[in-house]
Amino acid sequence: MRHAILAQLQSAGVKRVTTVIAPAGYGKTSLASQWFASLRDEGFRVAWLALDQEHGDAVVFLRLLLDAVSSTLSEDAPSADGGMAAASLLAMLATRLRKASSPVVLFLDDYHFAQTDETEAIVARLVVDRTLDHVKLVLISRTPPRFPVSALRLRGELKQINIADLGFSDCETAELFAGQSADLTREQLAELNKRTEGWVVALQMVRLLIAENKDSNALLSSFGGSSAEMGTYLSEQVFSNLPADIQDFLIKTSPFPAVCRSLLETVFQSSDFANLIGRLNEYALPIAILGGEFGWVRYHPVFNAFLKDEASRRGVLTSPLLEKAAHWFQTHGDLDAAVRHALMSGNANLAADIVEMSGGWRRVYVSSRGETNLFNAILSNVALIDLARFPLTTLGLAVVSAKAGQLDAANHYMEIAECAASASLPRYLCDLRVVRALMALYFDEQVSSEDLAGLESDLANAANSELVYRALGLNMLCYNYLQRSELDRALHYGHVAIRVFRDAGADFGAVHLYAHIGQAAYLGGDCASALEYYDTIIDEVQTNIGKGSDLDALGQVLKAELLVMRGDFVGANDILSWALPHLERHDAWFDVLAAGFIGQQILSRLTGSAMASHGLMDRARPVAKRRGFSRLMRLIDGERALLLVQGGDVDQAIRYAEANGFGKVTIRSAVDNDLATHLRGTTPALLWTRIYLASGDVGLARETFEWLLAQQGRKPHVVRAIELALIDILLLAAEGNMSLLGVRLADLLLNFPLEDYRSLVLIEGGPLIRLLLDCANSSGFSPVLRSRLQAMLSCSEMGQALPDVAPQPASANALDALTERELAVMQLLSEGFSNKEIGRKLSLSDNTIKFHLRNIFTKLHVTTRTAAVTAARSLGILA
Repeated sequence: MRHAILAQLQSAGVKRVTTVIAPAGYGKTSLASQWFASLRDEGFRVAWLALDQEHGDAVVFLRLLLDAVSSTLSEDAPSADGGMAAASLLAMLATRLRKASSPVVLFLDDYHFAQTDETEAIVARLVVDRTLDHVKLVLISRTPPRFPVSALRLRGELKQINIADLGFSDCETAELFAGQSADLTREQLAELNKRTEGWVVALQMVRLLIAENKDSNALLSSFGGSSAEMGTYLSEQVFSNLPADIQDFLIKTSPFPAVCRSLLETVFQSSDFANLIGRLNEYALPIAILGGEFGWVRYHPVFNAFLKDEASRRGVLTSPLLEKAAHWFQTHGDLDAAVRHALMSGNANLAADIVEMSGGWRRVYVSSRGETNLFNAILSNVALIDLARFPLTTLGLAVVSAKAGQLDAANHYMEIAECAASASLPRYLCDLRVVRALMALYFDEQVSSEDLAGLESDLANAANSELVYRALGLNMLCYNYLQRSELDRALHYGHVAIRVFRDAGADFGAVHLYAHIGQAAYLGGDCASALEYYDTIIDEVQTNIGKGSDLDALGQVLKAELLVMRGDFVGANDILSWALPHLERHDAWFDVLAAGFIGQQILSRLTGSAMASHGLMDRARPVAKRRGFSRLMRLIDGERALLLVQGGDVDQAIRYAEANGFGKVTIRSAVDNDLATHLRGTTPALLWTRIYLASGDVGLARETFEWLLAQQGRKPHVVRAIELALIDILLLAAEGNMSLLGVRLADLLLNFPLEDYRSLVLIEGGPLIRLLLDCANSSGFSPVLRSRLQAMLSCSEMGQALPDVAPQPASANALDALTERELAVMQLLSEGFSNKEIGRKLSLSDNTIKFHLRNIFTKLHVTTRTAAVTAARSLGILA
């Protein structure tokens, strides 16, 4: 049997992973066992592992693999210590497999029984380990693997067998019916195979019926054309010949997707009734024995549909049975099944109560994938639920809605939960506080210092020891201290939260923390650790959820910001081109989108053009407005004004700043200029420092800058500190204080990892780069620091040339190129006079002064007033 498909497998060779995926009754195990025997006869090292539900435990699964491998390799290996952890067992398994000198083929039959997050991660790690390429896996399952297989497919190392492949061919159907007493022609068998679509179970059932029916022609001709008609006919034929007690059993258990003895004893309060499950094998029934801890049995869907219709016809009340089943699943910890059965019973309030009793909102963060499906099921039936009775479940609806970007719905459910909890606030106050902090993250709202202190007090209370609650509370402390630039506290709470999430088995929640501590490390100057944290997000999410998910895009965007800063523009562009638009549509919060926007801005300006940067702003601002992220809108507006300044369009920058919340009245605003809470982007005082500098008003620029520094109550983070140091250098150059400029540059190179943040220098443009290089080339500058600066600006570590961000230096004959009038304008410009003041001193109009300035900029190859003064001094045009 199955000659064609077996020949196909043999000709294709043994791949790194072969999957045989189909529902019960398609002959998966039969095919795989034939291939197993064939490979064994060819001399392959093969092992057959029959899995059941107990192997969903990582330790049990690994021990089975170790035993099978040791037996296959015929080695007398020491057995694993009984207390060894999964990680140690996996390392031992990999070591033993590496000893094999020839291919090892492991057949994992009924893989779906053992298919948990833990076992999927183990198989994924075996697959991605290139030192184990000689180990081949054959997964025989009803459900496909969830770990990524695209890389295997691209390498030609994946073979997939599915329903279309497993359906019987005409020849195989003829072989199945060979030897029947009834003579069936080839045409009749072909027609039968067409009607059944090669469905093995259906063909076997017809074969049994024909064996008991002398008039095979009448039997075959009575079938209708659709598979539904065929299934009903077959089910009725089988059912009508069953004993009355078995018929009664099948009808009363038909509401359940699957049954086991323990479930039936609870639902029907009768061990005698439950014992009937053991007699089902005595009859030719289309059932699947799932096995596992409780000995599960499932009816084929077609047969089950018939049984449900029969139960309805006989007036069997199924709702009470399903409610009892829901309680049974709840008792045994299978919340998905409990909620599903409660909803099938029509009692949506019971489903909500089951989630409530299991922790409500906490379930969002349980396991490697989270249990958002529970809440999605509740949301589908929310109109039937009295939410006021279930505040913890309603808080979960708020969390899931916020994560999906449905902020209005999240706010609606949050209000219901708060009202529902108001009658018993002491009981729910801690839950409300931590979820409110989480909602603030998604709504881009500030959590007050009082609320943070309250959250810390809640966590210090021994009564609040539930792990997922503690983990999320620590998560919120980590995030909010990050938002205040208290980076050490953010890192502390973040690492503690990760450990607590892991201890609670809530790996899905733990993954989010790497986004926070990664940013704390990045802003604190530790790019190596930040990159490690971001890669952890990406690796765990791709292994447990899949590529292209929300969390995958989140980790990728944060990583891209770091790559942009380092100067890896190609790698960053590959990421941002898909990940940033994904987050703009899906699950993200302010600082992640801000990181992506700033990274894309710098990338566009260094590799593209001002038009590309403005286009990005035009796309990003509606996203920020739609999601209610006012801080993101403000960041975008500030960057647009800054872009205008650095492009030389100062007057337009001033008009735009005044119209969009960055006017002169905000220069001395403590809140708007608090660098500890503005992690990215410009602030009014920073922007106007640059505007005054570009306008030639160096004194006012210095005054504004010094006020900003004096205003800060907390030391700026590293990225901001580098930016401030560069602005100070520009001011010193405009002031002509070259000796202090050299000191500032030396301090910058000594105190900061400038190689990891080189784009902060590059984005300032050619005049600053030339200024720094000229300063470093002076006789009194440290040769070591000079070499470090030159290496940093070369981008050699990135394996690429310095982007063409700087115009060519002004030539030495620029002095000859400037007219007498232009030299006069240049002299007054260097003394800090504005356009109007220069015009009055030279008796010229503003437009004429602008005309002369444009000519000066062109001849000196610069774009700003400050750069013109710097270039003129370096060329000896000015003293």
